[in-house]
Amino acid sequence: MLPVFECGQFAECNKYDGQCKCPAGWAGIDCLVPQCDSLADGEHRRPRDDDSGCECKDGWGGVNCNVCKNDDACIGFPLAGGVFSEDDQEVANMTCYKGGETVFNNHQMCDVTNRKIVDMLPGRPPQVTFSCDAQDHSCAFQFWTAQVESFYCALDECVSKADRSYASNSTTYQCEKIKCKCVPGRFICGEDGSIDISDFLTEEIKGPASFSCKSKEGCKFEEPAMNDLIDQIFGDAYITLQCEGGECLHYSQVPGYVQPPKPDNTLWVALSSAGALLFVLLASLGRANKGGDFGQLRLPEHESAKLMMDHVPASLYFSGITYDLSGRTILDNISGCVKPGQIMAIMGASGAGKSTFLDILARKRKRGAVYGTTLVNGREVSDAEFRNVIGYVDQEDTLMSTLTVYETILYSALLRLPREMSIEAKKFRTLETMNELGILGIKDMRIGKSGQRSISGGEKRRVSIACELVTSPSILFLDEPTSGLDAYNAFNVVESLVSLARNYNRTVIFTIHQPRSNIVALFDQLLVLAAGKLVYSGEFVKCQEYFTSIGQPCPPGFNIADFLIDLTMHASIDAPASSSSTPVDISPPSGESTNVGDAERGLSVMPHSVPLSVRSILSANPDDETELQPTSSSSSGNYIKRKTSQIFKAVLDNGVVSLVANKNQMQNVPVAPALNVLVEAYASSTIAAEIKADGEELRREVLRADTGNGNGNGNGSGHGVTSNDLPDVILETSMLRGRKRASWATQFRILSGRAFKNLYRDPALLTAHYTSAIALAVICGLFYHNVTNDISGFQNRLGIFFFSLALFGFSCLSSLGLFANERILFIRERANGYYSSFTYFSSKILFDILPLRLIPPMMFGGIVYGLVGLVPAVAIFWKFMLTLVLFNLTTASVVLWLSIAFANVNVASLVGTLIMLFNLLFTGLLINRESITPAFQWLHTISFFHAAFEALAVNELRFLQLKEVRYGVELDVPAATILSVFGLRSQSFWWPNISLLGIFFVVFTTSSYITLHYFVKERR
Repeated sequence: MLPVFECGQFAECNKYDGQCKCPAGWAGIDCLVPQCDSLADGEHRRPRDDDSGCECKDGWGGVNCNVCKNDDACIGFPLAGGVFSEDDQEVANMTCYKGGETVFNNHQMCDVTNRKIVDMLPGRPPQVTFSCDAQDHSCAFQFWTAQVESFYCALDECVSKADRSYASNSTTYQCEKIKCKCVPGRFICGEDGSIDISDFLTEEIKGPASFSCKSKEGCKFEEPAMNDLIDQIFGDAYITLQCEGGECLHYSQVPGYVQPPKPDNTLWVALSSAGALLFVLLASLGRANKGGDFGQLRLPEHESAKLMMDHVPASLYFSGITYDLSGRTILDNISGCVKPGQIMAIMGASGAGKSTFLDILARKRKRGAVYGTTLVNGREVSDAEFRNVIGYVDQEDTLMSTLTVYETILYSALLRLPREMSIEAKKFRTLETMNELGILGIKDMRIGKSGQRSISGGEKRRVSIACELVTSPSILFLDEPTSGLDAYNAFNVVESLVSLARNYNRTVIFTIHQPRSNIVALFDQLLVLAAGKLVYSGEFVKCQEYFTSIGQPCPPGFNIADFLIDLTMHASIDAPASSSSTPVDISPPSGESTNVGDAERGLSVMPHSVPLSVRSILSANPDDETELQPTSSSSSGNYIKRKTSQIFKAVLDNGVVSLVANKNQMQNVPVAPALNVLVEAYASSTIAAEIKADGEELRREVLRADTGNGNGNGNGSGHGVTSNDLPDVILETSMLRGRKRASWATQFRILSGRAFKNLYRDPALLTAHYTSAIALAVICGLFYHNVTNDISGFQNRLGIFFFSLALFGFSCLSSLGLFANERILFIRERANGYYSSFTYFSSKILFDILPLRLIPPMMFGGIVYGLVGLVPAVAIFWKFMLTLVLFNLTTASVVLWLSIAFANVNVASLVGTLIMLFNLLFTGLLINRESITPAFQWLHTISFFHAAFEALAVNELRFLQLKEVRYGVELDVPAATILSVFGLRSQSFWWPNISLLGIFFVVFTTSSYITLHYFVKERR
């Protein structure tokens, strides 16, 4: 027996004669010589004489003529697979099967299509032959250059899989084992001037390996170690191929494949056509009904009735309202009632709790604990139902500065009035409201910012009120509606509120501080607070009579509102008892006068001896008649001067004037005796008893009406309304469940229009972004002009990519102010039911973020790409633009989330800067990925700077060939090789880099919306 001889192609060596049993297409003592002619010639084929190639017989192709090309080539081919026939006709019925699936023995001839491999071998086309034996479950792979074999591989334990569909066919061979070997002295296997990968093939190639083909996409050969080599040297993920295969079979042996029928889309086409036709029909009808005359706005009669028809009169009864915050009682046992067609004024000195109480009545979210009962039409209703039919005007104006007065109010009408109401009616209602408030003359003026020429503060206040009045709500709450207005305009505002209440049967509740007498005369209900305690709640016409009855009459000619403020302010003073029981004589000499400080500034007066009699201070004669009509100016002025001088003399004599600097300390002290007297006097009064009786009787009437046990005609004590007048909140479709306001689509359209107007009317930020993008693009183009294809050009490319990302990354921090400037506006409008958070967020993304983050990188990239001289290929250019835009959107989404999550812009700016610096550190240029401890390499993965930088570098440099001349020697190095040295993965453009940028954008955009929806809410 002869020693075992190593045969090429891993062929079997005969142990007895030492001859190699070569596979089909190979000859020679070592099976390294290709055969010519055709596979049908069997053992009679001639070997190739030299490396110039050989001609195949007609119908056959491939380097070693193993691949049939047509059916005629298979005539006379021996039958395989156990099919035998003596009939020559059977042998003639042979076909060349090109489906790619191996039936017995399949041969394929492939051209290598990897761009870098082809470019590195000019005139020496790289090719691959691949064959499989179905019976042995084995395959063979050979790599050729210029039709000369370089290395070969044997694959074992192979399994094939075919997937057939209408759109495409695919075939995959998966082999668990593979071994490869170089042909000594050949290309990349020891040939002069080339590298030698012999050891790599022998030691590293272990499998598994796969060979797969898909119609219209080509083929690919994959093996882990070989893929790494291809990636590091050529920048591709695997060997890509364009193959042509063939196997001679009897027609009966061809796999029984029938092309699947084309999907029947008739149903979908019919439905789509019907849907399109229906849309056109509805759009036409809508346009026809819309009408075309917009010259003069006239409100039809049926439209004018909507303001009344969509609302049910709402009576508000509250009892025992108490509010505790951090262990302190802010409001204590407040009760009252206001009916449809009435206005209720809430009065009190500064710090009395007016605004807090108004917030509680309006069901605003409070930080503390709220107790008590609130009934609407004698029934308890949920907060959501209640908020649907109320309007609330804050004390501070929050208006968009770039809009006109008319646009501001119109947007409120469009978003909040019933969707069934026509556009013309909403416009008419807007103009009508403006006329009521006396701001029709400034309708085309912009709101403006502080420090700029714009409408006055009083006019802004009336615009804020108009935004709520335009909806004509059932219950309207206003916090200091006359704040900042002169006496004339203040009266007009209150008068318009009275008209709204009485003409439209609405309920109006507002806080007010020191109104003039003609405004006070308009009140229907009055509620007076002092240090969170209830001093009076009831009909205004009974107010003076009540205070006179408890020994506190209003002096003649004195404004009752001023009198009540002074009364409650001084009654709130804590006056602890002393050993002295002698009353303080506060009667000054006639004519003496002293100026008094305004109680609004927090002046607290605390006598040292015994409690001061408020009556003795504020009334010269207990029997004086209290009137609203002023006396003569001289006598009234002398009287006020005399009274104020008496107060200050008493204060100065006792030496206890102090400024109230700490509100918490004031809330922790016991109730002043004088205030306690006023509180207890009201609690035991008949007015309080009547209000309580009204509430109880109304509740009983409603209960009887709801259960069907009563006739619903009870009148209580004679001061209430019947249950028939105030219907059930649940049963009435137009009651507290609210009207159907604008749809999401309408909200989005309106908010988008508003956002667009805000953007182009305040173009400073937009102009700055566009200008800087163009200017810096030109500067970069000059610095990096026409980069070269050498090592320095490689460095310059990485530099321009790094600078571009840093530019757009840090410029995105300007987005911090986009939402911060509208945070309060959004909170107020959302709380008042203008729109949903989703529609606001969507419009913000579309018309604020995209113009600033989509256009600038496209402008920058379009200029830089040509000036710098990057790869002049259309596909690579658009991938470059895609990366820049997607990176900018991702960064903007991060900054948007910061602006929403952090109310403090300075904190958000600091956090944003730190995030940018962190991402910049792990871009891939400052720290090599491979040099980082494996436990921290994930930091590169979460860096969106790294994803964009690697994508830009791979897109530009993956197929670039660098030529460097040093000391007379020309070095030709693939840029992909240097990329791998930098730790940049040449196969990472689409995944993970572009995909990660998209994921980051979606995640942070979604997080921004979630934060906006759940955490940016009104909390008072």
